[in-house]
Amino acid sequence: MSLRSAALWLALLLAAWAAPLRAEVPFDVSLVTVEPGQVYWQRFGHNAILLRDRATGRALSYNFGYFDFAQQDFLLRFLTGHMLYQAVALDGDDDLAGYVAAGRRVWVQQLRLPDASALALAQALHAHVQPENRDYRYDYYTINCSTKVRDALDAALGGALERATEHRSHGQTWRRMTRAHAQGEWWLYLGTDFALGQPVDQPLTIREEAFIPAELMRQVAELKLADGQPLVVSTTVLPAGADPEYTTPQPPDWRAAFAVAGIALAGFVLLLARLAERGGAWRWPLALFGGAAALLLGAAGLLLIGLWFGTDHYAAWRNQNLLLALPLWWLSLPAWALLARHERVNGRVARLAVLAGWSALAGVALAAFLKAFRGFDQGNLEWLLLLWPLLLAMHRVLARRCD
Repeated sequence: MSLRSAALWLALLLAAWAAPLRAEVPFDVSLVTVEPGQVYWQRFGHNAILLRDRATGRALSYNFGYFDFAQQDFLLRFLTGHMLYQAVALDGDDDLAGYVAAGRRVWVQQLRLPDASALALAQALHAHVQPENRDYRYDYYTINCSTKVRDALDAALGGALERATEHRSHGQTWRRMTRAHAQGEWWLYLGTDFALGQPVDQPLTIREEAFIPAELMRQVAELKLADGQPLVVSTTVLPAGADPEYTTPQPPDWRAAFAVAGIALAGFVLLLARLAERGGAWRWPLALFGGAAALLLGAAGLLLIGLWFGTDHYAAWRNQNLLLALPLWWLSLPAWALLARHERVNGRVARLAVLAGWSALAGVALAAFLKAFRGFDQGNLEWLLLLWPLLLAMHRVLARRCD
């Protein structure tokens, strides 16, 4: 259904409601929630608002999760935190069928909205999808496809949803919820967790948890209207016969695995160093591994600095992982290159390499020290357990071979 035909259909509905012979709004309002999918960008689920004409059965799906790769400066906006998403109106049944065809369950919660509220919601959604209004600045946690749905419903409810959720908390954080939903893709889990800073470790209100569509579905299911009636009239699960229960994923505890991996990496570096002392053939593997590690650590540190000071990605600010991945490691790259051909490194190259090693150890110590203070704590213990043994081993190798 094109935007033009959707607008015409909604206009007819609104006109019919306004007719004096019509006693009620002629459409039902539902919250649609789609379970997470297997593709990385589907890991957090999705939702929409569905308006269905009671007479014809035709439906409109108002969806806030669209973006256009062809938009001006798309890549730059993505990198700097100025991403634009769109609100669109789609054929409701086609939209639902697409999710079901992809193997994802869909929950359709029909809502008990007063006529005035349903009309106000329909008018607001219709206005939002117009070309001059459809674009909005996207934020992964505070202004996304789910929070836009939440806010639209809450406006129609006169703030009832906010009053029920704003001053309560389950103790969740954005980091914990991100870990829980990203764990199916190792690179997504590791990349996001390393790049997220201290702001994502603050306790959330229940309202803020609604950046996850399934959490909004639960909140709506629990809400009661002023007359004591539940907001949700009925819930339908698609496809027919699918399990109606949704199981919330829990974040994995990988502290032990990260600690073992860190010890293994450090042991590997020290083993290569011992072998290099016995035979020159092992200098190349040692220099290659050490140089690659220093290069990656420095690049990761520069990325964190860029996210913190060069973008509007608030969730990446004040990232203490910068203490574990200092760009100063690049000062050691000439030393690693020379280690491939020499037993020892002298002069300025040696001093810079030792400086890089000592700076890394100081960063590890500071990162560990900050965990004693609640106001500075960041959920990066896994990264501390992974990296400190490796950094210590790299420093030891450089210190032994540099005069």
